[in-house]
Amino acid sequence: MMIRRPRKVKPVACKDFVEEITSYLDDALPADRLRSIDAHLEVCADCARALAQWRQVIALTGRLDEDEVDRLDPATRAELLAAFQAQPPAAPD
Repeated sequence: MMIRRPRKVKPVACKDFVEEITSYLDDALPADRLRSIDAHLEVCADCARALAQWRQVIALTGRLDEDEVDRLDPATRAELLAAFQAQPPAAPD
């Protein structure tokens, strides 16, 4: 009988999570990376709050595809980013 050891989860830095948040939301990460990020989200309230905010933005605006985002003029993109950054943190459930 073979005993399996749990895989060690590679730590995730906040800046790395922010860079991968869209892939995370799109469920486009490998299983081991997903486990690492999930472990990070359990202990990092700031990243968990950022994820909740992104989910709220998606729910409110719908899902834009990459081509639509690429067609945004720089002023509109900057305005949307500023509005997102000014949003107060999501209240915990």
